[in-house]
Amino acid sequence: MSDTTVVELVLPKSTYMTLRQAAEQRKKTEAELVTEAVQMYLTQWANSDPLLGLFADEPELMDSVTQQAMQDRERVPLRLSEATGG
Repeated sequence: MSDTTVVELVLPKSTYMTLRQAAEQRKKTEAELVTEAVQMYLTQWANSDPLLGLFADEPELMDSVTQQAMQDRERVPLRLSEATGG
């Protein structure tokens, strides 16, 4: 038998009823469905990029970085144009 931990989950009635219907449709128990959902969430979380959202609390900094990148792009094109012989 695998190691398990009991967790009490309090849900709004409408959420529980939806969970119950989904479990019935999939021929699983509510606990099995919730366990699958938590496992899927944790897998996505573990595989997410740790840098994603790193500057979420720094909108001014990101605006400044973006503005600087756009100004640099105006001054230094990514490709040489055909007119310059490139």
